[in-house]
Amino acid sequence: MTRMTFDYSAQDVALDVVAHLERRRAAIAGDEALVRAEVNEALAPVRQAYREAELPAAYLTALEHELLATIPPRYVEAAARYTALEQRDFGLWRGGDVVARITYVFAGLVLGGLVVWAPFIPIWEKWFPFALAIGAFWLPTVQRWWHRRRYARALGEIARAAGGAQRELDRHITTEELLAPAQRGELPPKGET
Repeated sequence: MTRMTFDYSAQDVALDVVAHLERRRAAIAGDEALVRAEVNEALAPVRQAYREAELPAAYLTALEHELLATIPPRYVEAAARYTALEQRDFGLWRGGDVVARITYVFAGLVLGGLVVWAPFIPIWEKWFPFALAIGAFWLPTVQRWWHRRRYARALGEIARAAGGAQRELDRHITTEELLAPAQRGELPPKGET
C-alpha cells in the first residue's frame, strides 16, 4: 500500500479542521452538534480539492468518518474547559491588572525577606527578595502562558490521535486506484485526449 500525499494525511487535515474550529471556538465550545457542523464545513474544501485531484473516494470517505469520530468529542471537552478558564481570566486575581501585579511584587518582597530572615532556611543572599519580587510581577503572564500551552497541547493531541489512524486509512486505497486511466489500460472518455 502506498501512503497518501502529505496534503491529505489525517493529521494534516485534522490540524486544518482544528484551526477552523478555533476561529469559532467562542460560539461553539461545549456544543458537540455545532462542532460537528463546523467540522463538516471545514472538510468541504478538502472534499472539493480531493475530487478535483480525482483521487479515490474510498480514502476520503474513511478520512471523513475518522475525523468525525475523533475530533468533535475531544474538541468539545478541551474547548469547553479552556473557554471557561478564559472567561474567568484563568483564575487570576483581578485579572492580573497593574494593581494585582504591584501587590504580587510587595508580597514577593515580604516573602523573600522572611526567607532570608528565617534561620532554618539556608538562603542568605540579600538579592533573593528582589528576584522573588521581579518574578512575582510576571506571575499573571506565566499563568496565562501555561494555560494556553496546555490547551495547545490538548489540540495537538487531537490531531495526533487522528493521525494515529493513518495506517488504517491507507488500507482503503490501492496503487491501482492512484494510477491514471491510461496507465490502468482504460481509454479516456470521448472528447478527451
